[in-house]
Amino acid sequence: MSRGGYVGVDGCPGGWLAVRLSEDGQSWAADIYEDLHLLWEAHREAKLMLIDMPIGLADGWESRACDTLARELLKPGRASSIFAAPVREVLGATGYAEANALQREISGRGLSRQSWGLVPKIRRLDELLQQDMEARGRFRESHPELCFAQLFGGAMRHGKKTPEGFAERLAHLRRVCAHADTIFAELLARYPRKALARDDMLDALVLAVTGRLSGGALRHVPAEGDADRTGLPRTISFYKPEGRTLAAGGQ
Repeated sequence: MSRGGYVGVDGCPGGWLAVRLSEDGQSWAADIYEDLHLLWEAHREAKLMLIDMPIGLADGWESRACDTLARELLKPGRASSIFAAPVREVLGATGYAEANALQREISGRGLSRQSWGLVPKIRRLDELLQQDMEARGRFRESHPELCFAQLFGGAMRHGKKTPEGFAERLAHLRRVCAHADTIFAELLARYPRKALARDDMLDALVLAVTGRLSGGALRHVPAEGDADRTGLPRTISFYKPEGRTLAAGGQ
């Protein structure tokens, strides 16, 4: 596959799934990387990398504006898919009890077990972006459910882990990616479900599709931008195709 292209990245049980689409949409690549730094080295020539993981973190008592605004865009039905990002101090915690106490002390709110489960991956991404300015310029935080809603005219009707939700999202992806079925078939054959869940494939592919269709001209919430105290952006990016219907192959 030629250099460039657009990459969608989603955390999965086996590490990180990266789906890369060429700029013309005619070729693709998809692999799991155990370590995020290895993923970055493999795809550092990409034009853009959309990742479903918090980048800029919460500070103090105020929640991230991007989380609040993204939930509003996903009403009704999918707003709960946006998890609140933890405060930065949680990244140094060694266990859930410590992390929950830190989160409550600094923000006034506890930390869910689900959010704690993401902390090792949030920490790894944060380390990469703090150390590598090129990576900081290439990665953008995004969210698959927001991408589906903005690309296809509204929040998805069914949960992504249900058979109906999987079929609903795959049907939409077929409209904009001619390789959708091939990508899913190859990933299903190559990796066991203990390493890669079916919904992880949906998430990574819609992020890659969003990057490619946008050509890099993404929107984000909040529109005026925001950053945490380390300078990392606290925005969630998406693409909304104004005034045209998405055709098969994304043309």
